[in-house]
Amino acid sequence: MREGYLLIETNPAHPGRIRIQGAESLPVESPIDGSPGPHARLRYVARFGDLDAALMHAHTALRRGLIDIDAHLYTADPVTAVGAIDAIVLSHRRVYLDPELAADPGLAAEIDRRRRMHRRIDRIWNGVGIAAILLLIIKLLLGF
Repeated sequence: MREGYLLIETNPAHPGRIRIQGAESLPVESPIDGSPGPHARLRYVARFGDLDAALMHAHTALRRGLIDIDAHLYTADPVTAVGAIDAIVLSHRRVYLDPELAADPGLAAEIDRRRRMHRRIDRIWNGVGIAAILLLIIKLLLGF
């Protein structure tokens, strides 16, 4: 388990696409330290206690838009990508959010929608587990 940063980047040369990458330290070319890169635009950075699990969850949330697994490219708008990653149930801390995205009213709605969906799925699987335990208890009591 390695700690690190999950980053979302966009590139004006590739509209409608995002790049998700993990880094164990903040990139040198980040707006956090005042030196943005020449082409790629950093849109979001979050620190995760388990970077590999965070990357897996991010891929799962955005897998339908996968373009290139090796380059970590997805077809998604930045609001959807940030919403998907910020709603990950792992412990994390938002380090940077592009001011343009922070001003978007759809971001909070997207995060909330995805968190509700995660809770709903958790409740369903908890119900399946409880039903299985009840069936085992009934089977034991009836001697099947």
